[in-house]
Amino acid sequence: MCYKTHEEDDDLAYFDCLPDALLLLIFNKLHDLKSLTNCLSVSKRFRSLVPFTDTIFISIPPLPKPSNIAASYINNTLRQVFHNLFLKPLRCFHRLMAPPKSTTMSFDISCCHSNGVLRIFKEMKSLHLELPLHGDGELGSSNGASFLQWKADFGSNLRTCIIVGATSFQKCNTFSSSAICSQRKEERIFMEETVLNDDELKLRVIWTISCLIAASTRQYLLKQILADNPNIPMLERVVISDANKQGMFSMGKEELVEMRNSINTKQEASSSSMERSPVPEVNMKLWYLPILDLPDSGYVMKGATLVLIRPVVDGMIENNSDDPLVGDEKPFTEAVREMSKVKKSYLMTMSSF
Repeated sequence: MCYKTHEEDDDLAYFDCLPDALLLLIFNKLHDLKSLTNCLSVSKRFRSLVPFTDTIFISIPPLPKPSNIAASYINNTLRQVFHNLFLKPLRCFHRLMAPPKSTTMSFDISCCHSNGVLRIFKEMKSLHLELPLHGDGELGSSNGASFLQWKADFGSNLRTCIIVGATSFQKCNTFSSSAICSQRKEERIFMEETVLNDDELKLRVIWTISCLIAASTRQYLLKQILADNPNIPMLERVVISDANKQGMFSMGKEELVEMRNSINTKQEASSSSMERSPVPEVNMKLWYLPILDLPDSGYVMKGATLVLIRPVVDGMIENNSDDPLVGDEKPFTEAVREMSKVKKSYLMTMSSF
């Protein structure tokens, strides 16, 4: 406990009165890497306590001159894939080719390297990385998606991916939303019988591939970080999101142990010319509604689409009895809940790429 007289008021460092446990609680609430790094220079006491922070958030900066090679390659590859996709069975995805070796990530992860500032947090349990805005706009915006969000759960490979997309996403008029929603409920049975035409289905498979590429890129990034930082064995939770809030990659304690056990850094470096992990053979289940009202969120989706993706293991679809992976974003969660009620769905299998 700190004791002071009136004369000492101006000279008293009030933070010196706080116990270490309370300071660590403050640092964990602060959790931003840049702010924590600045705290290292405040005092010797701060410098000794900051490394014990167990919750870290890092906003990854973009490179000064980001390259557009990767985005151009993905767009060209998608066109080539879908040129062949509907001339041949859907299982032709193995023809997807790797990007050129000169392709580089468009963000700076130097702070996560073995000699970066991340190395000082040896008791880190939770890590959240936020990637910068994409130079070419939001994912799917060039392919007709007004709304496109995804969430993926990984171990050593993809476990579950949920994608919600729409060709139009607009705020619902507050005064007329109740009447519109009531009318649409009567039309729901009719809309559920609507069949996607070939072009609409192609568009949604493009969205799916774009999201899977983004998710596998984040898995590759995390593998690099874990390989470069073997001194953070206490890590129990990793989230990799983006400034657009379009996609969320997540891993828990068991999944991180599984990934660590699967990492072979020499093999990864020598065998992979892609800056992403391979996507395994997966099963896709797709739901579609021409119009979807989201009364709780106050939005209306047109061309609403939900895709549930799970891997195929030894010829069998790996199923998970848990609820679908959802997040905190209200429109995404509500759309998943409402779309999963639709009886009509499409089943597809996508080969590894």
